[in-house]
Parts: sequence; structure tokens; C-alpha cells
Amino acid sequence: MPEFNDVAVYQPTTQAYFKKLKSYGSSGVLVKLTQGSASGTAYVNISAKSQLASARAVGLPVGAYHYLTCNSSRYGAGDPVAEAQWFVKHLKSHGIKETEPVIVDVEDGSLMTNPTKDVKAFVSYVESQGYKNVWVYTMGSWFGNRLSTSLTKRWWIAWYGISKLPISAKAWQYTDNWKRIGVDGSIDYNGVMFKYDDGKVTTKTKKASYYGWNPKLVQALTPIGIYKDVEFKHRVRYFKAGTQFKIKSVAKSKAGTPRLVTESGFYITANRTNVRNWYYVTNPKSVTIIKSTYLYKDKGRTKRVRKYGKGTVFTITGVIRWGDIWLLKTESGFYLTANKDYVRINS
Repeated sequence: MPEFNDVAVYQPTTQAYFKKLKSYGSSGVLVKLTQGSASGTAYVNISAKSQLASARAVGLPVGAYHYLTCNSSRYGAGDPVAEAQWFVKHLKSHGIKETEPVIVDVEDGSLMTNPTKDVKAFVSYVESQGYKNVWVYTMGSWFGNRLSTSLTKRWWIAWYGISKLPISAKAWQYTDNWKRIGVDGSIDYNGVMFKYDDGKVTTKTKKASYYGWNPKLVQALTPIGIYKDVEFKHRVRYFKAGTQFKIKSVAKSKAGTPRLVTESGFYITANRTNVRNWYYVTNPKSVTIIKSTYLYKDKGRTKRVRKYGKGTVFTITGVIRWGDIWLLKTESGFYLTANKDYVRINS
């Protein structure tokens, strides 16, 4: 399994140093970039620019991390976002790419007893700015205790003095004296720290599953970009996970990759890993209303039967596509929306 290092102001900045790390087997370097916020400690590692440049010069992949000190219970709900804004500002000024790993270091004693909410706010803001490969670093004793395990899928855990990491994580920092040269060393399980699949066609992603038909309404499962062109060369902006898009058609890139064309005429990925259809298109058999909605006598939804509230259960006999939407046909012969915001399948 590949190993990597993380450095701060205490480590050298020279190419010779990073060449040495590479010769010892390092597969990448994470550089401490910031700490606090613009209105707080406003810390920036003065060696970061040189360390990043030297690592890149010798062919080492790079990323950056922020040391978290926020506390929303003490300084207000905006404190985590203020730190995230400080981090993002310097990610951009230091040339950290959107797919390179960016990490929030969660270990400081000034944090709340359970800082999950603050960390989530920090990560959400960083992702909203287009950074896709966001990780959470913490100590093994905090994992599942002071931090919820559901916070992220990209955990980097520090735990020294053991032969095997006893919890599920994608990376493990196991020493602060890697190869006896006074630098932190970590194991990168499956080599995922410095690799990110952005959904574009590569050898790895050609087998990805795409929508080849118009799903009409989709929800983003991950932060995704919206583009002016089908080739994804001119991005307009990023949208966070959970954003919904109305789709008017499906197009294909020159390489044959399906793209979804939004109602506003822009393009988003059709990769099912990144977006999901927001209507039931196969018979769910039985559904429960989760948001008040009407039952109709006709497919055109001009003749209402009545409004049904949350918790009402319907038996479904079929799914019907009607214009730009899908409808569920109930056992009584009436029609109900198939939109997942309003109905949920009964297990």
C-alpha cells in the first residue's frame, strides 16, 4: 500500500528534501496551509508556497490541510464557515486544484466536545467552492466518540503504537518519525488520497453507468459542475450535493459520453454516481406520503380527488410516464406523483 507524508512550517522547503521523501517511498505530500480565520489567528504557513512548489518539482502529488480551531457555541454559527473561507482563499492563492486532496485537521482542544456540526459546516462550504476531494483528519479516540462516523467517507485517522488500524478509514497516520527522518508518515489504503474521479471519460470510468434517457428531474449526489458546453470545457459554477435540476434532453460529447441538458440550456454529468433520477420509474408496489400532495382522477392532473397528508399509504399497480413526469397509478385507479420528495417506497 502506498504511503504519504504531511509537512508543516517545521519541515524543509528545498527540492532536495522532497526528492529524499520520494526516494524513501513517499507517494505524495500534504502541506499545512492555514489555521483559524481572517478575523481570528489568520495563520498561513509561510513555507507552504515553497514546499508545494518543491514537491511538485520532483513529481510528488500534493494537497493541503487546515488546522481547525472554530467553536460555534462560543463564537456563533458563522465561525466554522469563516475558517473555511480563510482556507479556500489560500487554497486558490496557492494553486491547489479542485481534485487535489484538501483536509480539515480536527484535534484541537478548543473545539466543542462534539464538533461534528462545526466540521460538517466547514466541509460543506469547502465543497460548495468546487473542492471535491475533501477529507477529515482526526485521532482514533475521537472517531465515533467526539465525531460522528457518518460525517464523511474520507477519514484519515491518526493512531500511533498499534500494528493495525482497528477502525474503518481510507488513510492511517501511524508515525510521527517516518523512516526516522522526523516527519509524519501515513498509509494510503487503496491509493485513494491523491486520486479523484471527476466523472470524465478515462480508462477507469468508461464502464460507469450513465443516463441515456431523459430522467426529467435529477438530484446531485455529490458536488457537481454545470457547463456551457457539452465537452465540459467552460464551467459556469459548482452546485452542492442535494441540488435538483430539471432536465430537457440528453446530449453526447464527441467521445460519446452522455450529458444531461438542463432546462436552462446548460450541461451536467449524466453519471449515475453523481446524479440520481428523482422520480420512481418502476413500480414500487407500495408508497407512503412524506409531503402532503393530491390524488387525481386523470393523468393530466386536472381533476383532484383530495389532498392526502404525511403518513398516508397507497398500494401502487403501475408507473406511467405522462409528458415530463412520471405518475403512480393507485389500486383505486387514481393517480399520484412519483416524485421522491413526496412519496417513499415502503420496504
